[in-house]
Amino acid sequence: MKHLLLSLALFALQGGIQGQTVGTLLNTELAFDGYTLVDPMGTGNTHLINNCGEVINTWTSDFNSGGACYLLEDGSLARGCKVNGAFAGGGIGGRLERKNWDDELIWALDWADDEHHHHHDFAWMPNGHILVLAWELKTNEEAAAAGRVNPQLMWPESITEIAPEGSEGGTVVWEWHAWDHLVQNVDASLPHFGEPADHPHRLDVNFANVGGGGGPGSANSGDWMHANAVNYNPTLDQIAISARRFKEIWIIDHGTTTEEAAGPAGDILYRYGNPEAYGRGDAEDQVFFGQHDVQWIPEGHPQEGALVIYNNGAGRPGCECSTIDVWPPPLLKDGSYALEGDAPFGPETWSWTYPSTPNPGFFSSNISGVQPQPNGNFLICQGAGGRLFEVTQEGDMVWEYINPEGNFGVVSQGNNPQQNNVFRTYRYGPSFPGFEGRDMTPSEPLEGPDVWGCELHPSQDSTSALGPALQASPAIQAFPNPATSRLTLSTPQPGTWEIYNNTGQLVFTRTTHHSSTFVDCASWPEGLYVAAFHPRRNDFALSTLKVSISH
Repeated sequence: MKHLLLSLALFALQGGIQGQTVGTLLNTELAFDGYTLVDPMGTGNTHLINNCGEVINTWTSDFNSGGACYLLEDGSLARGCKVNGAFAGGGIGGRLERKNWDDELIWALDWADDEHHHHHDFAWMPNGHILVLAWELKTNEEAAAAGRVNPQLMWPESITEIAPEGSEGGTVVWEWHAWDHLVQNVDASLPHFGEPADHPHRLDVNFANVGGGGGPGSANSGDWMHANAVNYNPTLDQIAISARRFKEIWIIDHGTTTEEAAGPAGDILYRYGNPEAYGRGDAEDQVFFGQHDVQWIPEGHPQEGALVIYNNGAGRPGCECSTIDVWPPPLLKDGSYALEGDAPFGPETWSWTYPSTPNPGFFSSNISGVQPQPNGNFLICQGAGGRLFEVTQEGDMVWEYINPEGNFGVVSQGNNPQQNNVFRTYRYGPSFPGFEGRDMTPSEPLEGPDVWGCELHPSQDSTSALGPALQASPAIQAFPNPATSRLTLSTPQPGTWEIYNNTGQLVFTRTTHHSSTFVDCASWPEGLYVAAFHPRRNDFALSTLKVSISH
């Protein structure tokens, strides 16, 4: 029996060497077991998959992706949709749709007219309200009156809280407008006059260029700040915003009235990433490079209370490389943030970063995101190319998936996907309330039948669903994976390890009585291998996993 199982594993490996290009490439026991939303940007489809890429549910829309999408606790899908309008810029949305588990439209909001247009992101609040991120139009005349040098059409950001009503639309219950929180030092006769360095809680109307793309009243877009993420913290009642063109993260207070939000109470509470934006640094102090996404890390995670972003790395000195960066903001007991003298907001260093050394092989110039996982890992969306993967606190990759669906449909295994970008992704654990009472039976992966034999590794609270045969084989791990010079093999039982290359040749064997076995693979050719473990005194049990060597 064990020889048959090993032969099947090697057969799958040989097939994969020739053609595994999409779907789940890696799934280990160290990955958080759950269900991941995959929302290809150039389609109207959204899929919920398990860790082996098997489809649990699919939602469809008449509209392509307009940015973020989320599962809600009743099992419905809230999704941004792309619609044409007077505004036309990167990340354009304009419509929000809510569909139930059975793919029926139960609510929609169109937030696109000549004055404003939703883009990139929104946040669904615990009270059922929605924070909508949108551009709003400011004319050349308005820009001049605000002190903009060389005034032009501008689209500053706004956040509007909407209470949904019925099956369409809703009531505006709160608003915040970036245009209410400006500073300028060019004309004392105009409003908001002052030095940006003396007003670090305000936004310099003359900082950052206005971007490209079509727009109302001009051949050029007025996209000025290019915010691409909004995240709500219900404990603090604060909102985090990622402003790509300012190369900053901003935090504002939501615990205000709309009238208060238009005044000093609505000024920036905290900002981080680029002190030059408020006159307290220069280009060498910039640490964000085209960043996307921002999230507070929840309680229970090793980095709880900190903020995390996908730092794209576009224009990063020395290496156009992406990183995942985590830092604890200097939060005070009253909900404000420490700021000393004429110094910029801190901290000075990250509390965690991935990878530890920037790597050109990890790069997406735009889109992308990161989600903290309950087990301490981070789920990363390398948006360009549709690559989703999960890493541990130690930086080891424990799950990897390539989106097989692009603008021209789904590619089969062995073919390379085209235009398969994913804006962002989220994973939900087995105990997520939206799954209660749902049929979670998986169908085959999008790309077709799994010839690799991917195995799920359910969390402890769901292992009772496993039959005895599946529990008989010991749990094994290999890390780092991919490995470069040394590979660590781990198992809780004594037994024998064997590693085979893609031709079926045995390249390593060792009998061990220890939990960890170290393998020198520095001289091995790059490629995929099968590691097989035979536990002592059990001739019928065999565990195998794929190992990648990449120098």
